[in-house]
Amino acid sequence: MGVGVRAHDLNKHRRHQGAREAGAAPQLAAAYLYGDVLESVVERVPAPDLAAAARVSREWLRAVRAALRRRPRRLPWLVVHVQARGGRRCAAAYDPCAGAWLAVPAPRHAAPSHVRLVRGARGDRVCALSLSGLAVAGDPLGAAACVAMGAPRVWRVDPVLAAVGGRVVALGGACRLALAEGEDDAVVEVHEGGGWAPCEPMPDALRDSASATWLSAAATDQRVYLVERATGWASWFDPAKRLWGPTRRLGPDPAVTAWGVAPGRASAGADERLLLFGAKRADKEAECTAVIQAWEVDGDTLEPIPSVSSDAMPPELSDRLFPREDDVDDEEDPDDIDPEPLSIGVCGNATGGYVYNAAEPSRGAVLYELREGGREGHRRGAVGVGAVRARRAGRAAGPRHPRVLAGGAR
Repeated sequence: MGVGVRAHDLNKHRRHQGAREAGAAPQLAAAYLYGDVLESVVERVPAPDLAAAARVSREWLRAVRAALRRRPRRLPWLVVHVQARGGRRCAAAYDPCAGAWLAVPAPRHAAPSHVRLVRGARGDRVCALSLSGLAVAGDPLGAAACVAMGAPRVWRVDPVLAAVGGRVVALGGACRLALAEGEDDAVVEVHEGGGWAPCEPMPDALRDSASATWLSAAATDQRVYLVERATGWASWFDPAKRLWGPTRRLGPDPAVTAWGVAPGRASAGADERLLLFGAKRADKEAECTAVIQAWEVDGDTLEPIPSVSSDAMPPELSDRLFPREDDVDDEEDPDDIDPEPLSIGVCGNATGGYVYNAAEPSRGAVLYELREGGREGHRRGAVGVGAVRARRAGRAAGPRHPRVLAGGAR
């Protein structure tokens, strides 16, 4: 004799069973993961998922807190903004602690399709600049609503933009066709108190390269630093005092053909330090095609710190950013072929950052970490290049030939 069961009752039973199984998942996790094993697992959980892990049980909450205490150094995230054809834009973020790429949800508010970067000590942010105004993203991921402000007085097409303290600085990049008589394309403006104020233009050594394309920029809480990518000429600007610092050609290695700058490690005093990166072609017998070196520079004088030695990126890492050309014609002499000029990009903060191939960002990036000295204080402030964080940024975030903006986020 059979027993009939109505479909409604069967579906109801399945829902209750699923609810019991879902409710039992935290209990199972708490039963089988505890102590050192639990803490080891939580340490590998990506930062955005730690909030959910902390709600499993009190034991898990303690493990999350212990994992956070063991992460005293806040290495910056690498945020990649990809602008594809058709105006589409997407973003992805790399968590160095978890070693994983995370997709950044698309903002619910209206977001501009074409953006540029604003360098900042608390994370680089995307912005949209037009004749009508400047809109800066509310957070480094570009997910929060933009903060709108008026446009600079001078029409700019490729300026260096930086957030220094509570001020926004626009340097160079002016459209020469729109300049009035007596105006300079290297003009500098500071946004403070609801309006833009003109300041002294860039130094003469930087005027021929007064645009974001030719200048590498780094922002701290006090200044914005500029380095000419090809020549190494450098200077800094203090927006609070409306003052330019010394102008100096940085030349620790005369063979360097591409320069980049990032904030250096925090010093014990009030003096700021910079991290200067230089790229040059390697010898034909070398293991790699490019040599990337780093020096620590005094922020006030822009001179290399003599007590700190330089550090070079391992060949296996630089070869990822600048691989060898395998498509050379057999009939052509490799000695007669001029190699393409090197171009490096840098973004980071006082704990570390990323170096990447600015001409081909999809080749990935290399994470570096600033360490507070080594054995008996030797190599103090030297750059320790850890492991290849060269996940394919293009594959992780968008199409094959996008316009990629790489910025750091604290």
